[in-house]
Amino acid sequence: MRLTSIALLVLLSACAKEDEGQKKRDAGPPASVTVIRVAPESWQDSIEAVGTVKSRESVVISAKQSERVAAVRFESGQRVTKGQILIELDAGTVKAELAEARATLADLDAQVTRLQSLQSRQLIAQSQLDTAVASRNAARARVQAASERLNDRIIRAPFSGVLGLRQVSQGQYVNAGFAMVNLDDLDNMWVDFPVPESLLSKLKTGMTLELEADAFPDRTFSASVASIDSRVDLATRAIMVRAGIENADGLVRPGMLMRVSLQQDAVEALVVPELALQQVGNRTFVYVAAADGTAISRDVRIGSRRAGKATVIEGLKAGDSVVVDGTSKLRDGQKIKPVVQSAQPGATP
Repeated sequence: MRLTSIALLVLLSACAKEDEGQKKRDAGPPASVTVIRVAPESWQDSIEAVGTVKSRESVVISAKQSERVAAVRFESGQRVTKGQILIELDAGTVKAELAEARATLADLDAQVTRLQSLQSRQLIAQSQLDTAVASRNAARARVQAASERLNDRIIRAPFSGVLGLRQVSQGQYVNAGFAMVNLDDLDNMWVDFPVPESLLSKLKTGMTLELEADAFPDRTFSASVASIDSRVDLATRAIMVRAGIENADGLVRPGMLMRVSLQQDAVEALVVPELALQQVGNRTFVYVAAADGTAISRDVRIGSRRAGKATVIEGLKAGDSVVVDGTSKLRDGQKIKPVVQSAQPGATP
């Protein structure tokens, strides 16, 4: 019982000293602080992501037939135009087959013409003419097939673009499907990047975005949203967005990783410097200069942050004076001497 009484006396003494200290602080000079008056301002949120660059047109040039390479008519990294000959495969055998097929077709054409004359005078049966016509049609099909095999031995660029590294040499025997070189249209590029499904309502085609790449740290690239995928990925809960990149100088290459900043429409918002925000546990608050000359803590809910500033969704109203400097030793209800700052710190010039 005696120990309990002693503990109570110590506690009361400590409380008395704390009250005395608080009175001394209240009685002391007011704390000098800097405040800003909160007012609505234009705020533009951005969606940040990492995307992969792709060519709008990209193809692997490969052989359609198994044959020896007769000629290679390009160099690695060369810019080519649509229809330009890249590779010629040996066509000696096919040319001979085509010549033979054409000769056979010419003979059958002449035979059909002669039989048509005879049949018109009823000197031969119609079935004999029909057999000759069928043989001629078959020969015509063989000519067509041989012509296509000959064309397959001349490999052309399907579109204008830039070639990759050459993987084939003259005289080399290649099998059908052998990849000889890549062709990409570097003038027109895509960047595909994921966006959380929670932001789907904020996406629309035509939105502008900025791109940055480690390869060009001092360069910003422009792009605009061209399309939005029709499905949300079940594993990542994100939707893929595709944007078109302006790449007239050819710096951007397929496969590059780029940091994407997608600018949303500007809105009016209450904005405070991040310097004003106080965090204690899960509580976020600011000090507001009250009319009686004291600093009052006020809980706030923060939206997005950017460049040392943050939007306030709840807890403040336009015209409130928020302490931005001198908060380190402030206490709730402490007397203050506010100095109004004309511009918010961290504001973008």
